[in-house]
Amino acid sequence: PPSLQVSEPRPPRTRARFGAGVLVGMALTGAAVGGYAIGQDSSSTTASTSAAPSVVVQPVSVSTGSIGDLVEAARPSVVSVRQEVTQAGPNGGTTRGQASGTGFVLSADGYIVTNNHVIAEGDSPVVTFADGTSEPATIVAGDPSRDLAVLRVDRTDLVPLAVGDSDEVRLGDQLIAVGYALDLNGEPSVTAGILSAKNRSITEESGAQLVNLLQTDTAINPGNSGGPLLNGRGEVVGINTAIAGQAQNIGFAIAISPVMDVIESLRGGSVPDRALMGVTTQPTGEGLGVEVIEIADGSGAADSNLRVGDVIVAVDDTDITDPTSLGAVIAGYQPGDTVTVTVERGGSTQDIAVTLGTRPT
Repeated sequence: PPSLQVSEPRPPRTRARFGAGVLVGMALTGAAVGGYAIGQDSSSTTASTSAAPSVVVQPVSVSTGSIGDLVEAARPSVVSVRQEVTQAGPNGGTTRGQASGTGFVLSADGYIVTNNHVIAEGDSPVVTFADGTSEPATIVAGDPSRDLAVLRVDRTDLVPLAVGDSDEVRLGDQLIAVGYALDLNGEPSVTAGILSAKNRSITEESGAQLVNLLQTDTAINPGNSGGPLLNGRGEVVGINTAIAGQAQNIGFAIAISPVMDVIESLRGGSVPDRALMGVTTQPTGEGLGVEVIEIADGSGAADSNLRVGDVIVAVDDTDITDPTSLGAVIAGYQPGDTVTVTVERGGSTQDIAVTLGTRPT
């Protein structure tokens, strides 16, 4: 996790732990990385590095029909992502296992989207398609801070899923998750539910803060990570990522619309920077605003008129209620952007211009 000197919110003393990690089959030492299953030993595969020409294929989208119709149309575009991983063994040696998750086709020329944590523990993922065929995949780029990754296989005949508008999804709208839950053999698992909330933010066990999340009661299980959350038209509105381990029917997916620019950057092989204000904050206990308790040297905050003890109540007219909401707001900006920070100081309110810096990777 980033140090306090560079983190926007101050981690609370206690917080819910989110993840979808599980041990399946052979028990490996150490915890499974959240969101994918670690199973039994399998043969290794070398990733392909060959390029493929761009091919235009009409994305899959179904305007009307049952859930069965949506799933039938989406299935060829939803893939299993597996790779061998090595962990420390119980007696000082190492143990091999298989990490698995889900992904979906982004474009006909072999690009596939998944969660970064699905592929973070290795470098040779293998993608398996609905027809049972498998292809070695290259990791084009991964972004741990946003938990997104793009892979590529040497295929030019893939059918991408249509991408919907996650901003248009309303509370109570039906959602469908398709993915390889628990890395079970055969067909993917399909679950359905509704949109429970929007614009959620959580902190992963890795310390990464994820923002702009969709909360759903659609069952999301280990192995679903990286797979699509579909709307009633069969369009991707989210990327299934995490579950609340101490709750029932609370799952989270990365809303697709705010991260499409990130995905396109990853597809091009670059990880976009994240903005940083450079303050450490804590709740005021009054439900509004956060108190600045530290300012990082050399940061945008340090170059501004912000002071330790200021209470930040808004950023560009967006109310700040706690450290998490501050981090979520700053995540929506780019390094170099200038924001207006409204603070309370000495019984008065004032606006301070802060030019955002770049968060260390």
